[in-house]
This record gives sequence, structure tokens and C-alpha cells, in this order.
Amino acid sequence: MRSVICHFSGAGNSKTVAHDLSTIIGSDAVLPIGALRADPSPLEGVETLGLVFPVYFFGPPGAIKRFILETLRESQARPSYLFVVLTHGGMPLYAPSITDRLLAESGFAASYVQTLSMVDTYIPLFAIPGENQLAARHERISKRVQEIGEEIARQEMKVATRLPMARLIHSLWDGSLDARASRDRKFRVTADCTGCGICAKTCPVGNITMEKNRPQYHQACEQCLGCYHHCPEHAIRLQKRPLRGYSWYVPPKSFITKERVHESS
Repeated sequence: MRSVICHFSGAGNSKTVAHDLSTIIGSDAVLPIGALRADPSPLEGVETLGLVFPVYFFGPPGAIKRFILETLRESQARPSYLFVVLTHGGMPLYAPSITDRLLAESGFAASYVQTLSMVDTYIPLFAIPGENQLAARHERISKRVQEIGEEIARQEMKVATRLPMARLIHSLWDGSLDARASRDRKFRVTADCTGCGICAKTCPVGNITMEKNRPQYHQACEQCLGCYHHCPEHAIRLQKRPLRGYSWYVPPKSFITKERVHESS
């Protein structure tokens, strides 16, 4: 394939952005990294390769580390233009630098690295904005996605900034991944669960299975909260109530089309 965009997404922001960028640049495929880890053949012969994923705890998800150091390194991909777009809730911090180091370790160099501020879906700390605030935020996201897409279409060059203490922060981030995986023990499934299985289908790392029509977590969690936000019955709760109460968010199917407000309602 000439152009492929790979994404990792929990609540759905990065998936929507990946598809929007594909619309702008005309990529041949948009694929979740989980599918590529099982079958990396779509990466063979790719000329333009995109990675779109969120920032978790000041770095990329652990699944992105595994994808870059294992799947991408062992694949036949030798793109002439590699772009990275990191979605975040306001603090990308060292995520671009860490990603740049991971790519270098696998023998790749990103031609373009950009961050994109989204709605923060980490509800233990942040409440989802109200309807009017969401509409204004989506409008800003729409413009920014369009700008980033046009820059990528022109194959502009924007490299990641190497920040001070990058090696130390990278080490701290790396050491935090195992502890994050077991935090799914804090999730509680209420009697409102209907056994629909959407949580298991949503989980980007396959950490949830359905047993007797109830979701079971297996301590390989990324803390993306995709299961929480996408549950149609709001049956997944946290052991400790979030500081600002419970709230949910599912992004629109597109940020760049006129249907975005309708889709998010």
C-alpha cells in the first residue's frame, strides 16, 4: 500500500483523528495497531506511514512501545515519510520525545511529529465539559485537524523537540507501565450491565473477556477508559468516585465534517 495510518484509541479520539487525517491526505488504509500486531503485512511497501495515538501519563501507551519495538521493527516497512500525531488532554509533556527515542531504537526517524489537544477523557481527574463547551472545543479540534492534515499532505518536516532530562523521564515512564496494567482492579461492574460486550470489543488491547455475560478484566490495562466511556448503560464504575463526579464522553465520528455536532449529541 502507498499510505497507511495506524492508530491506538481507547475512548475514540485518536481513531476519529486518524480517519479524518485519512480523508484529508487520501491514505489507502486506516488500521488499529492491534490488527497489525497480528498481521503486519499491510506495512510492507508503505511509502507514507502515520501513527496516531493518545498521551497517557506523560508518555505513549505501552501498546505503542510494543508496536514500535516489535511489530514495526520486525516488519518490512521502510516509509519515506513517517508522521506521528499525539492526541492529549492538555499536557503532551515528554510523549513526543519518548516516541522519537522508541522509533530511533527501532531504526526509524519521524519526519513529522505534532500534538493535538482534545477533550480529556481521564475522568478520575477531569470532568467532561458541558454541551456548549464541547461544541466550542470540537470547532477548535476541527480546525487543528485540518491544519495538521494539510501539513502532512504537503509532507512538511517537523521533528520532535528533545527536552531536558529526556533519558530520566523515559526511564520513569518505562517503569510505570507494569503498575498501570493492574489498575483495572479498581473497575466495578454494576447490576445495570446487560452483557452486550461492547466493553470487550472496545478494549484496544484485548484486556476484557465476557464470562457469563459479565466483563472480566485481566490486568493488562492501559487505563484508556474506553470501556467506561463506551458502555451504553454506564455500568462500569471506578472503585473510588472521581473527584468531580461521573461523566462520559464518546467523540463524534468526524471532527471535520458538518455532521460532527449531530454525531456527538
